Amino acid sequence: MTTLVIDRGILPESLATLFRTPRVKVHQRENGGKATITPVIDPADYDNETDYLNAIPGMMDKIMAGINAPEDEWEEVPEDWIDRSV
Repeated sequence: MTTLVIDRGILPESLATLFRTPRVKVHQRENGGKATITPVIDPADYDNETDYLNAIPGMMDKIMAGINAPEDEWEEVPEDWIDRSV
């Protein structure tokens, strides 16, 4: 698979508006077929965590859904998932 990373600013406006990241990857299969465009998300590109989280497609929607979920939908985290040595 061939991968090309391009600056979002050179994309057509209709395509550039789909991404909040400064760069996107264009993946093209070696044997042809459809190309896949995905955002390049590097925390170093952002001044703060909010901008970084907003750049990840769907992340803020998932965070807000979790915040607004009724308490009876919450599940306890298994004890073996918790590292108390940190």
